[in-house]
Amino acid sequence: MSAKILVVDDNPTNLKLVSDVLEFEGYDILKAVDAEEAQVVLAATLPDLILMDIALPGMDGLTLTRKLKAEERTRGIRIVALTAFAMKGDDQKAFDAGCDGYITKPIETRKLPDQVAGFLARECRSVLSTAGHDVSAVEAAEQALSAIKQDRPQPILLDLDLPGMDGLALVGKLEADPDTRDISVVAVTCYPEQYPKAAALAAGCDAYLLKPLDTRELSGQLTAVAEGGDPVS
Repeated sequence: MSAKILVVDDNPTNLKLVSDVLEFEGYDILKAVDAEEAQVVLAATLPDLILMDIALPGMDGLTLTRKLKAEERTRGIRIVALTAFAMKGDDQKAFDAGCDGYITKPIETRKLPDQVAGFLARECRSVLSTAGHDVSAVEAAEQALSAIKQDRPQPILLDLDLPGMDGLALVGKLEADPDTRDISVVAVTCYPEQYPKAAALAAGCDAYLLKPLDTRELSGQLTAVAEGGDPVS
């Protein structure tokens, strides 16, 4: 299953642009043109992330955010404000209302997938911590090597598309070291053509998951790998 994202924007061009870009990346997209429609959608399903235009007609995006964060059923949904930042301080207003981050307009389509993936990665860490996992995170292979040798995590959730040394090279180093070769590695990627499953498993990975990750299944998948099983990829 793909991560589910609700896009709330009254501008039809923006709504289509954001939705099309993220659907192409494999996300399950829900749409709403105002706060009222968003609440109807949310009554039926809970997304992993909401991209919330703050300048909505009627009830604005920040008011809706406060409402969602005040309700037990929806307070755990990560909400990212879409804002033109017409006035200084709008970013702080978004955080004060309960937004977990913001993306500025006009939307840069080349950056949007990485921005969304970053917010969902934070959600993954939050979900895993809530499920009782001791979670630490680094952003590059060189940092990971040092942390792995010091802490010996089990298992490792490894993005194969890392800056500098990529994930496959990192796995090769772990496999070559007697002190780290027994650590389970779950490879994740949104580029299966560049990093196919066969290559990841041949390099020494124990399992392979495609992005976007389903945060509702992730804890169980990692537990299965740590216990010697294989998650559904």
